[in-house]
This record gives sequence, structure tokens and C-alpha cells, in this order.
Amino acid sequence: MKMFNLTFDPSRHHYAFGVHDRVTVDGVPYTVDGHSRNERGLVLTMDDGSGRCRAFTHQELSRLGSMGKIRVEANHYAPETAKRRLADGGVLLSELPENAAARVTKKSAYVEAFLEMECEGKIKRTDASIDASRHELRGRAMAYVDRLIGGLSVAHSQDLNETPSARTLRRWLGQHRSLGMSGLVDTMSRRGNRNRLMGPEELALMMEEVHRYADANRPTVKNIHHNVQRAFESRNEDREARGEPPYRVPSYETVRRTIHMLEPFAVTVAREGAEEARKKFMPTGGGLRLTRPLERVEIDENTIDIISLASAAALMGLLTEEDRMRLGLNKEKVRWFLTVAICATTRCILGMSFSRSAREQASLQVLQMILHDKGEWAGAARSNGSWDMLGTPVLIVTDNGTAFKSQRFRVACADLGISAIRAPAGLPQMRARNERFFHSLKTGLLSRMPGQTFGSIRERRGSDPEARAALSFGDLAFCLVRWIVDIYHNTPHIGLGGETPLNCWRRLTKEWGIQPPPDRDTQRAIFGERLKRRLSREGVLVLGMRYHSEELAQWLLHKEERDVEVRWHQDNIGAVTVHVGSRKFTVGAVHPGFDGVSARQWIAGIRAARASDPRQRYCERQVVVDANAAIEARSTAATRLAGLLVDDWSPERILREEERLFIGFGVVADRPMQPVAGDGIGRTVPDADVGTAGDREDISPTKFASTRPALPHGEKDHAHYTSDTSPTSVASTWKITE
Repeated sequence: MKMFNLTFDPSRHHYAFGVHDRVTVDGVPYTVDGHSRNERGLVLTMDDGSGRCRAFTHQELSRLGSMGKIRVEANHYAPETAKRRLADGGVLLSELPENAAARVTKKSAYVEAFLEMECEGKIKRTDASIDASRHELRGRAMAYVDRLIGGLSVAHSQDLNETPSARTLRRWLGQHRSLGMSGLVDTMSRRGNRNRLMGPEELALMMEEVHRYADANRPTVKNIHHNVQRAFESRNEDREARGEPPYRVPSYETVRRTIHMLEPFAVTVAREGAEEARKKFMPTGGGLRLTRPLERVEIDENTIDIISLASAAALMGLLTEEDRMRLGLNKEKVRWFLTVAICATTRCILGMSFSRSAREQASLQVLQMILHDKGEWAGAARSNGSWDMLGTPVLIVTDNGTAFKSQRFRVACADLGISAIRAPAGLPQMRARNERFFHSLKTGLLSRMPGQTFGSIRERRGSDPEARAALSFGDLAFCLVRWIVDIYHNTPHIGLGGETPLNCWRRLTKEWGIQPPPDRDTQRAIFGERLKRRLSREGVLVLGMRYHSEELAQWLLHKEERDVEVRWHQDNIGAVTVHVGSRKFTVGAVHPGFDGVSARQWIAGIRAARASDPRQRYCERQVVVDANAAIEARSTAATRLAGLLVDDWSPERILREEERLFIGFGVVADRPMQPVAGDGIGRTVPDADVGTAGDREDISPTKFASTRPALPHGEKDHAHYTSDTSPTSVASTWKITE
């Protein structure tokens, strides 16, 4: 049985070109030499007069032809074709204007009808024969058109009902015989005198006034026409006084057409400004070709058009008056500044922060949110959906705000391997996705909330937003997070072809994946605070939390105490990075249970522990842990949503907190369980030095009162020491066990 080859091979065809053809290959025109073809290919000469040639194999031309990259203009260089191009400009019949195409249609129909009748022997090319067969000729011509052309409103040259004279028909036949249907194209559209009736002086006088249309005062066409009339009347008075004929005053239509002949961009710049001209005339294409999540992330800042009551009842008990003033939670009606990061590919919101003004901390906090799962904030707002978009972006595009010009932001992007660029000033369309998000936020959420300030005084009208302000910061953050997670991420987006941002993220991450965020140590190095601390045999101390490790203890066996640099991160006080000379150590907290605890929670727990007994100098670790748990249980949503606020943990603030809370106050290890007596009755009496002041830690930032050696990260109360634990055994040899 014979098998047929149904596959297409684009390299098996051999193309033939005429010597008068112009061949354009991949945009470059060539001429053809009839003696430059062989079995392997052919040589074409570039059509630029340089005489340069290029060789093409038959396989290469076949492949380019299958891709539609070869254009052949048959007989382009033939004398008769070149002569015809002088008349019709070399346009395709399909590109003719409507009136010219209608005339060609009529001519072609009558030519085809005549040739058909001539083949049948029913007509000759004499005047008498053509006039005698006029009616049949018209009937057959109408059969060659798709649409009947005729009527009172149609020109004589286009009306099929108007049969051409014998002489005209013979001329059409000759043109058709020479160049085919292209020979029927006429130059009727070039008829008429298109020169202005005005002379040079009249034209100059009119243009002098017409150019005044491009003015910042934005005169109307009617104003310019009146000015032209006055100018001509004034000039005519002088001419009449000299006995010269007056100029003809241009009509309103002449002035209007002349104004519209001015360069539109220059007119818009003069009348509306350069910014409006750029917006109006900037070309728009298909947009960015983005395929992967986090390929481009846009970060922008904007004020929220909501005047909120900045007090949040669930947070007030956890903050001092200084904290409330710093965060803007001082019961004043304020407008919040919102910084938002959006994935340009999927339109998902990757991070946001609230602040009273745009600053460096806001940009850094949003950058960190991009790297983290935001489920805690979605849970705090009791969202039904998830907010788990995270990863390391490839490119970040920002505006020219000071927050994004800062050294820390640029260094953080560089350390994360992120390319950061700032869009040109005054071109918000370069960050169009973020601009669109803020518009959706305004129309979709803020318009439903009390205290809306509107975008302008005209929109506000008689409304008093300050009198209607009723939202606390907690309410505002709750509504915004809930709207983003449950509504915005699940609404079909026109920029995604009707797909929702959440589904787009899920689909593209499954197809392309994402670059994971850096580990905790790297994030601490990039975003953590640089603190100077004294390294002693008890480790280092930050905000009352002591950090020590076996590595530091071994290092101190050979080195004296010294000042070191500590990297500390506010979101996880369970560990720090200590830089000692050219080495660095990741050191955990001496007391276990603080991994993942934030500085805000730690400070709140210490305040709660001290509030129970202001005269108390020490408290056990478990007391602070229990206080944190109680605060978390009581105000989970409030404390988590507070993480959206920009909070500055500068070294100066840390020092103030240490001086305020930890001078003369310490945290000790949990009190050991009392051993049970061997006979099961009662408990044994512990040694006199167990639980005494010698076993406590004074964690003042200026002095350590305790002489107890440090515990390693994760060490429990059953740690052994080779020396006595009394305060008098300071010089004894000691060891941290694992």
C-alpha cells in the first residue's frame, strides 16, 4: 500500500523570479540577474545602487517564503509598469480609496462584459455595434459587480447605469490589454486647482493671527477668525488709501482648516503644557511582555482619601504615649500614607504599609513583606481567602520618592539580587498597574467608607469629611486587608483577560515557579538594625534579652571583652548575629521560647509583668511568655494589623526602651521544680543558695549584676556547671553543656 507524506517540508521548494521583478527578502529589496542561478541557489543584487550581492540557497529562500518574508513585485522594472506607476503611484487595487475603487469596478465590469460578448460574436468594436448592443452590455456588466452602483447621489463616472460611449469603452479595452485591471486606475482624484486663492502677503497676514491659536490662554477658533477679520480690515483700509485693491477676507472655514493644519503636538504644548501633551500623544502599544510572577514588581506611594480616627482601642493599652505619638495613634483625625507593592504580571498585592509620611522605613517594610507569607494579616482580618504570595522579585520599579532613593533601600535590593529602577518623574503611566490599583481602591472600597476626602474640592462639594470620620486605624487596616484578599484578588481583571489575580498567580507559579526568599540570617543582615554592644562572658544584651552561645564562649577563652556589632531584627528577637572581628556568629537567646517573637510583643510582655508589681526587680521567663500569650489571645487582630504600621526601631529608640524598662529590672530563668521527698511526704528543703539573688540576672544595659555564667541557646534549667553556683565562685572554671 502506498503511503502519502502529509508532513510539510519548508526547504524543498525552488522559487523562480523574472529579470524585471523586484524581490524583497526580509525587508531588503533586491534585483534579479538572469544568469546567477544554479542548482544550489541564486544570487540577488541589492536594490540600492551599490552593486552588492547576496547569495541565497534554495532551502533558505524556501524557508523564508514559508514564513511570509519574501515579497515579489512582478515586472516592477519593466518600462510599461514603471510608466504606469507615474499615474497610479504603484498602489494595490485593494488599497484604492472608495471612489477610485468604484470607478475601477465600473470599467472592469464593462470591459469583461464586452470581451464576453465579443467571444460570442455578438458585438464588434465599432461605434454602431457598441451603440446597438448598449442594453445587453449594461446588463452583463451588472453581473460582474457585487453591489449595484447607481442612483442620483452617485457620480457619472461611478454609475453602472451610465453606459460608456464607444470611444471611451475602446480606451478602456486598450488600457486593460496593456496592464490588465491595474491599467483601469485613473488619476481623477488629482484634478482641480488645489492652490490657495490668497497671495503670499495675504497668506502671511492670516498665518500671523492663526499662530496665536497656540497660546496658553487657549483662544477659540472663533476668536482667531475675528482677529483675522480685524487684521484684514485694517490692512485693506491702508491699501484703499493708497489706491490698491483690497485683500479678500478669509472665511471662517478657511481659518478653521488652517488651524487644524498646525502641528498638533506643538499646539497642545503651548495651550495645555508639556505634561498634557505627553499624555495625549505618547504612543501606546501592547504593553510589557511579562510571563512570570515577580518578573516585575511596582512599588508606589499614595495618600488614602479617608480621614480616620487614629486611635485603635485594642492597641492603646500596649503602647506608651511616646509610641502613640510616633505612630500617629494620638486620637487625631489624620490621613494615612499607603505604600503598596504589586506584581505586574499577576496584579497581586505583595505588600503594603501605613505611615504618616513617606519615608525610608515604609519602603523597607514593604520590601520585607514581599518576601514573607502574609497569612497572619489575612487571618487578623478574618479573610476567607489566603494571602500567601511571596518570593524574591527580579525587577522593582518605583517612583522618584525619597524613600526609594535612600541608601538602605538600594543596598537591600542589591543584596537580594533585585534590579531596582526609578521611573521617569512625571510619567505615572510607567507604573500604570499601581496607579490602576489605587483607582480601584478608591472606587471599590473608600467610596463606601465614612470620612472619604474625595480627590478634589469639586468632588467634595459640600461634604465635611472630618465631621464624618469614624474609622480607627484598626478598622481601616481591617477593611483594606479584607478587601484586598477577598475581593480584589478574586475579581476578574481586564488586564489579565478576565482572569482573577489569584488564579493568575496560582497558574503561573505552577508553570514557572518563583525564586524563594532568603533565609532568616540573610534577612537579618539586610534588614536588621546595627547595634554596638559590649561582649562579655555573659554574651550580649539587647532590649533585656541576653544572647550567648558555645562558639562565643570558646572565642572569649582566647580574647578579652570588647565592643562588637550586633545585627538585630525587630520581627524575631529569638536570635541575633554577632560580628567579632572578621567572623560572625548566629547567636540564640539564652532563654528558650522566643523564636519568632517580635520586639513589639516582648516590650508589651515586659510592661505587663512590671505593671503587676512596680517594685519587683526580677521576673521569671515564663511570666513574660505567659503575658505575651495573654496579650496575643486578647488582641490577636489588633496586634497583627499593627504590623502594617511603619515602626522605627532605630538604635536610639532601642536605647530609650532599655533605659526606661530594664534598668534595675531583670528576667531570670524559670524557678526549678522542688524535688519530692523520697518517702513521698512533702518536699525536700533546697540548699540555701538555690533561687537566691546570686541566681538572678540583672540585665541593665549598663551593668550586669549577676555572676552566673551564660546558658546556650535552648538550654533548660537542668544545665550543669562544674563550679558552684553561688556568687562567690566567679573565678571558677565553667562550661556550657548541650
